[in-house]
Amino acid sequence: MKKRILAFLLAVSIAVSVLVLPVSAASINNTALQTAITLGAVPTGQELSANITRGAFAKMLVSFSTYRESVGAQGTVGTLYRDVPGSSEWAPYIRIAVQQGWMNGYTDGSFRPDNTVTLEEACAAVLKMLSYKTTDLTGSFPQAQLNKAQQIGLRDQLTCTQGQAMTYEQCTLLLYNALRANTASGSAYGSSLGFTVSNGQVDTSSVLLKSRKGPFVAEEGTQLPFTPVSVYRNDKVSASAELNKYDVYYYSESLQTVWVYTRRAAGRITAVSPSASAPTALTVAGSTYSLGSSAVASKISSLNGGGVGEVVTLLLGMDNEVADVITGVEADSVFYGVVQTATRSLVEDNGADVLQKISVMCTDGIVRTVNIDKSLNYPTGWLVEISVTPEGEQVTAIKSKSVSGTINDTATALGDYTLADDVQILETTSEGLAGTVRSSRIAGTKLNALAVRYYTLNEQGQIDRLILNDVTGDLWKYGVLDDVKNLAVNAGSILGTLTGSGSSGSGNGSSGNSSSGSGSGSKGDSSSGSGSTGGTTNTTTVADDLRSVLVPTTSEILWGVIDGSLLSTVWNRITSSSGSLLSIGLKQLAKITGQPMSTILNFVGGGATYICYVNGSQASFSTSVKYPVLAGGLAVRQNVNGTVKAMIQLMPMKIDKVGAASVMSNGTRYETADDMQVYLWYKGQYYATKLSEVNSEGYYLTGWYDNFGCAAGKRVRVIVAVKKD
Repeated sequence: MKKRILAFLLAVSIAVSVLVLPVSAASINNTALQTAITLGAVPTGQELSANITRGAFAKMLVSFSTYRESVGAQGTVGTLYRDVPGSSEWAPYIRIAVQQGWMNGYTDGSFRPDNTVTLEEACAAVLKMLSYKTTDLTGSFPQAQLNKAQQIGLRDQLTCTQGQAMTYEQCTLLLYNALRANTASGSAYGSSLGFTVSNGQVDTSSVLLKSRKGPFVAEEGTQLPFTPVSVYRNDKVSASAELNKYDVYYYSESLQTVWVYTRRAAGRITAVSPSASAPTALTVAGSTYSLGSSAVASKISSLNGGGVGEVVTLLLGMDNEVADVITGVEADSVFYGVVQTATRSLVEDNGADVLQKISVMCTDGIVRTVNIDKSLNYPTGWLVEISVTPEGEQVTAIKSKSVSGTINDTATALGDYTLADDVQILETTSEGLAGTVRSSRIAGTKLNALAVRYYTLNEQGQIDRLILNDVTGDLWKYGVLDDVKNLAVNAGSILGTLTGSGSSGSGNGSSGNSSSGSGSGSKGDSSSGSGSTGGTTNTTTVADDLRSVLVPTTSEILWGVIDGSLLSTVWNRITSSSGSLLSIGLKQLAKITGQPMSTILNFVGGGATYICYVNGSQASFSTSVKYPVLAGGLAVRQNVNGTVKAMIQLMPMKIDKVGAASVMSNGTRYETADDMQVYLWYKGQYYATKLSEVNSEGYYLTGWYDNFGCAAGKRVRVIVAVKKD
């Protein structure tokens, strides 16, 4: 339920932000506006900069009170004021506002509903609504009312002054502030309306949910009861409110918003809970779904012939709740995805046998587990198609089907193809890792034929499924290296061997030394015996190459990481060893033979354990080879089972300015990753923090971004801050 509420509030918040409103609406508190619209205090499309009238203000007061549910009971008979007939749209609201003593008419028998409302008049009315009496105020009108309103927070963010006419925007904020303010008795006013008020924040979800209707399942030709201003399809903004058969939809007339979902789950039911006769949840293709209503539960109930073993297609609504169930031929569905795991296990239902299951991450973000023939082989990372028919599920390997072009800036097209409003995009790696991607994430990205592994077209010729090949880099794991001496501390033996000093530094023929003589231990002098000059030169070259990677100087690395002054050219020279330290050893194979080369290969091939911080927690990665990862940010590419496939050093930059979703470095703008990590570095220790806690004025900020070839990469994955004092 909590997830559903959060999802709905998010959608409502977005809906409010795109309502057809004047420019002045951009400055209003979105929460205040969405609350006012939902409560019926402000009609959708209202010019917010317009001055509010006394009649409209009476409606707003009632809408923000417990009397909002009884407006209809007021009727239209009788005239309270000579200028407010019973047929007036304001009549029931004025009647309630006057009866409760919040507003008053004039001595000549008029109410003057079209007059504007000043700041002091509005504050006086709201104070009365909060049960404040004249005796609770100090001074006389209007200063006493204005002072009290300021004291309890009613005027927070209001810019109007005494005598100034109030606008719809300002009144909306005033009434929202009232929900957070204390009444004369000391309790939060919003609490009396059923809201939860905590630490000055108002949780309006219970009321907002009341304005939403659904879920409904569309039939052929289904029409909405109104023309929506805002449309969301699978939680993304859409230009089309068209409903197709089996679409699940919700709507709010007060918000003039519709939410449409086209998500499906199909396969054989393998479990129901808590009971077969009265289920509230079921499991299909390895995933469990909650049933959204008793009507849906009835279709699954064993009392009606449903349940375990039945092949179904589930129509999913908000938060993946089951809005309806389809069976028979109409339940046929096809899904596309990448194999993540394949397992074989013993079953003894009808004698001992082996059962094979594969788990597939599909383009809709659902991992489906399907039973397949034990003799088949579907390796991790393969692309497959899952077909669901009344007879069951069938898995088939599919060949790559690529398309190239640029995703436009609005993420609505790829080259010559239009992207469907409900396009499903799956990012994958050849190791089987996968995750869904929103289309806006790859806006403006140029995709070559290797970047797209597969795509499908809908009936309109639009791309509705797109499987990518490591385009974003978001499937890599990012962090910071905790032990910056991770490689260097173990490099003494190999460098000592190559330089003739030995692991103990004595240079007197220790293990691994190619000379039995008494070498002096000077740089490059690995032999004082019969070794040739060419051998000494080659050994010196190897030692220099390794030293530049294994033991970078403190001034070149550590301080460069701290203050952001490390030049990219220097960093490239240090970390450009084509994937792993193994390349350094192998490229010298033709130059050196004997024990030094053996020592290199043993050292490089011996692997290492990298102690890092990932998402604020300490983690370790064990590798079979040593990678040129030296300090600061790093990227780790893993297999599905968690083993390391590759490890790459991120590129550093000195951050000059931090924006909402980007940073500036030397005049160049870099976007930040959605899950960017921020650390405070102090005396060799990393402390996880938030970007809001550091700034470019008081801290040295170093950004670490991925620069290893992903088309939509170069995102800042990690920021390390060092306090300047």
